[in-house]
Amino acid sequence: MDWSTAGAPLVATRAVHFAAMAVLAGNILFHAAVAEPALREQPSVAAAARTRALRISWGCLAIAVISGAIWLMLQAASMSGMPLDEALSLDVLSTVITETQFGQMTALRSGIAVCLAICLVCDHVEIARWLGLAASLAFAATLAWTGHAASTFGIVGYLHLAADALHILAAAAWIGGLVPLILFLATVHHIGSPSLARDVVGRFSTTGIICVATLILTGVTNTLILVGSAHGLIATEYGQLLLIKLAVFAFMLTFAGVNRLSLTPRLGKSGNGARASLMRNSTIELVLGLIIFAIVGLLGTLHPAIHLVN
Repeated sequence: MDWSTAGAPLVATRAVHFAAMAVLAGNILFHAAVAEPALREQPSVAAAARTRALRISWGCLAIAVISGAIWLMLQAASMSGMPLDEALSLDVLSTVITETQFGQMTALRSGIAVCLAICLVCDHVEIARWLGLAASLAFAATLAWTGHAASTFGIVGYLHLAADALHILAAAAWIGGLVPLILFLATVHHIGSPSLARDVVGRFSTTGIICVATLILTGVTNTLILVGSAHGLIATEYGQLLLIKLAVFAFMLTFAGVNRLSLTPRLGKSGNGARASLMRNSTIELVLGLIIFAIVGLLGTLHPAIHLVN
């Protein structure tokens, strides 16, 4: 890994962008698929939850747009081989945007971000909320075209892109959804409805199971394409970082399993103990998820292991 002027900032910028994108999509999906169905009979609580979801979405969209712009500038410096201040010329930036796949995808994702912003402004209209959900998922999934999957050709390339897009969406739904879940658990004692807490946590847990299954299936596919062998997994920096990512993922699964099998059934039966434990474990899951985004930010700047071993 080249920790030059563009190296470390690029890794950090990618990680921040991935995290903001995941929380953005996960938050909107959580509200649409988990909170709203559970809160149909409590309109005042649903309105408060929608307001909170909007604030989170606006904050994450702003971070994603800013980090995306910085990512484009750093990528322009890397592609041109120029110092950052020289690479920020109109000629260099326009060349990157119009003549590289990364630039073209950045332009497309910028358009999606504008559409999402319009949907957030019109969030009081039901169709705008659903279009906003679609835009947030598209904003996340198109990240697949900015990474290694976009450099894989042929039928394997299409498989790689599909697996990577699904991998990103599953990560966003699970890790990003933890933020609104934690905030909901933090305020649920004011509602005074243990059954509501169990309903919301149960719905999110079901979503999490689907996400984990998707992450495992697509993760295996991506690993076979990018690593190819056990030797590549052990002998290369890319493979070693991937092993660390898998270890962190395993820790996340442990906490998620405790939440699903032990704490969720106890909601409402042991005072606030189960709720507090769920908040703690979900927060740990979130921190571990952010660590994974940092690792992914670095993996995207390294040559895949399959290119480095025979």
